[in-house]
Amino acid sequence: MTARHWTILAIFMLSGAAGLVYEIVWARQLVLVFGNTTQAVSTILTGFFGGMAIGSWLGGRLADRVRRPLRLYGLLEVVLVVIVLLTPITFRLIHEIYRGAFGFLESAPQVLALVRFGLALLALAPATVLMGATLPTLTRYLARDSGHLSSAFGRLYAANTVGAILGAAAAGLVLIELVGLTGTLLVGAACSGLAGTVALLLDRRRALTGVRLGVRPTGREPGIRRVVLEAADPPEITSDGPRPGLALSIAFVSGLTSLGYQVLWTRLLASGSGNSTYVFTLILSVFLIGLALGALFFTLLRPRIRHPIRVLALAQVVISAFAFIGLVAVISQPEGGRFKELLGSLSREVIVVVLPATMVMGLSFPAASALVADEEGRTATRAGLLLASNTLGAIIGTFVVPFFLIPAVGSPSAVGLLALTNAGTGIALALGARVPGSLSRAATMAAGGALSVVLVVSLLAGGLLRDPSVARIVADQGTVFASREDEIASVQAGAVDGVRQLWVTGTSMTLLTVDAKLMPILPLMLRPESKTALTVAFGMGSAFRAAVIAGLQTDAVELVPSVLTMFGYFYPDAAAILANPAGHVIVADGRNHVELTDRRYDIIVTDPPPPIESSGVSVISSLEYYRAGRARLTPGGVMMQWVPYGQTVDEFRAHVRTFRDVYRFVLILRGPGGYGFYMLGSDQPIGFTNEEMRAVLARPGVLADVSSAYDSPAKTIDEWLSLIPRLTWISADQVGAFAGDGPLITDDRPLPEYFLLRHAFGGRSPQVSAASLAGAGFPFR
Repeated sequence: MTARHWTILAIFMLSGAAGLVYEIVWARQLVLVFGNTTQAVSTILTGFFGGMAIGSWLGGRLADRVRRPLRLYGLLEVVLVVIVLLTPITFRLIHEIYRGAFGFLESAPQVLALVRFGLALLALAPATVLMGATLPTLTRYLARDSGHLSSAFGRLYAANTVGAILGAAAAGLVLIELVGLTGTLLVGAACSGLAGTVALLLDRRRALTGVRLGVRPTGREPGIRRVVLEAADPPEITSDGPRPGLALSIAFVSGLTSLGYQVLWTRLLASGSGNSTYVFTLILSVFLIGLALGALFFTLLRPRIRHPIRVLALAQVVISAFAFIGLVAVISQPEGGRFKELLGSLSREVIVVVLPATMVMGLSFPAASALVADEEGRTATRAGLLLASNTLGAIIGTFVVPFFLIPAVGSPSAVGLLALTNAGTGIALALGARVPGSLSRAATMAAGGALSVVLVVSLLAGGLLRDPSVARIVADQGTVFASREDEIASVQAGAVDGVRQLWVTGTSMTLLTVDAKLMPILPLMLRPESKTALTVAFGMGSAFRAAVIAGLQTDAVELVPSVLTMFGYFYPDAAAILANPAGHVIVADGRNHVELTDRRYDIIVTDPPPPIESSGVSVISSLEYYRAGRARLTPGGVMMQWVPYGQTVDEFRAHVRTFRDVYRFVLILRGPGGYGFYMLGSDQPIGFTNEEMRAVLARPGVLADVSSAYDSPAKTIDEWLSLIPRLTWISADQVGAFAGDGPLITDDRPLPEYFLLRHAFGGRSPQVSAASLAGAGFPFR
């Protein structure tokens, strides 16, 4: 290849980096609009991939009609920059429209889902259509004729995927922590702008050279002149003949299964890791590395591939084998340990499970392009159709797998079904697509058939395809009472060493501790006249149950539907509590409910899922969330925010600082169970009095409930009256003195979730403990 070719690949690598930056940032920003439910995330991805598919189709048709496709590509990137810079305004408008519709349609989730889908398309379509048009446009430029489509497509696909790796890693590991979501979006826009500018300069230089040579454009060349100065690529020899319909079908299956695997691997491999955003970044990066390596291998092997169908049939069987082996040998045999210990083993597991299969996927998709070059002058159209078909498969994969396949059979069996799909596709290609060579055909069919039998037996028997969350509990000598999986997470109720626990995605969420039982009771002691309460995050149901027992009209919002089904394993009166007219459980995103509901509450209790660095935890721990909570409180109402241990003193200061920025009056108490802190805030002065504490504890059932916890340090009213003042750690001016100056946790800067650079290169702030807080000048009483 010439220097010009390398330059084109380099700018398309920049384009790929920008694309992943946009996807990561926009997905997070739109989650804040629509909520963090699987339905909302699927809507966002559908809008993103849908726009890409439309852009691929339209871009291919347009690129075949222009004389200077490189200039068209440059213009696409430059216009994309303008649209990207306008997305913050677009998203704010979308948010206001959604807010207006939410109140009317909250009781009609199907209609609300359609509104969400339409708004996501409206928000993302202008940018994603342009992004989708770039690959067929550059394919048209690099492929001088239909005979070179496959090589050009493979090279561009590899370069774009390499860029995507860099974009995903940069955004997830560095940029969001350093400059926030908005700053990261600007970096992506700079990449698009640079790619577009270089393309326009290259096109202009070539146009001027053509004018000096006196060469007239023909409309069918990749540049504007017929004289080709670069060395010609070797001709692509394909004996299978053009099979565009087969190519599009394979591209569709490739998109469906690859995105399906990504969804499932992310869920299964993240089990027990706390669902950190770095886990997602790791899996996504390795996934893209595999695709890039596979595409690179294809470009190197392309001159030797005479029978693409033979390669495609074998590739489908190999993908199936790798997926099944990874599930049985690695995913279903999880290692135990704490979060930081798990990251090392998780990295190895991700490489072993994801990399081999995705390398074959990365080879097979561009290999399908060798079957579409059947008509001179329609190179870009064919490339666009191929990409559109692949993207359509990806859309269906991201929709069908979480909404239908996982709830129906569970994630491990869903992997088995996708592997069976790959094996069946390989057999069908070998049998029905006339794979040349009787030996290769027989070998492919035999391997695919044997693998299919093993998969069917495993699916029916169920012994090999184990949920890693269940396997981990059993490995820890625990007992599983019940296990369910819905479109959002895998959930288990059980016990370890006799202590009942609730696990979500393999992470223990909470225990039957006194800390959880006190969450609504402490605010009620500050405002005994309270009538209504909201609890965000249901967990074991301790806070919701305590609020209902205390006589409050209580709404509880829970993101994971299966969590609610476990309530009865922790409290024998669960059915009665749920049937109590004072209680109302809502399956929804807590942040979305707080922002969009028109209800007002006297008390709002928030218990973010552990660990403190979990992905999405900042959505219900940010400045904007506290402001939304304040807007939902009645005058004098109290918001309680639980902050668990497991962070540094400086990180804890950021939580306190952010909370205090919204609430004028703040009390911070340490949990008597020793698991964290209660931050209590109001717009009016708050403080405990013996009379009000006694009145609340004297309510029927309250004392018995808070004293029934296995770790309760008090049993009588007098003991509680003595204990609670000693739990108060800091108040009034002490809160401001401890918080100090520094960054706030915001939607744009989700500090708890992005900590890698801070922990590696920041100051040596100690972990929160009684000793470290005393050393900072704020000892416990």
